[in-house]
Amino acid sequence: MIEHLKDKGLGVGFACRVLGLSESAYYARKKRPKSTRRLRDEQLMPLIEQVHAAGPC
Repeated sequence: MIEHLKDKGLGVGFACRVLGLSESAYYARKKRPKSTRRLRDEQLMPLIEQVHAAGPC
């Protein structure tokens, strides 16, 4: 979400304040490697989108 707002021209500090997060937590999270769950979700998302686009059986 913050990346999206940053791309729209808003500063990270402003976005964090609006969302009730600390900037240090944001930057710490960015440095951490992706979790196993996140990697698996990213792997499955194209398949889920493909099944969804195909519609009902």
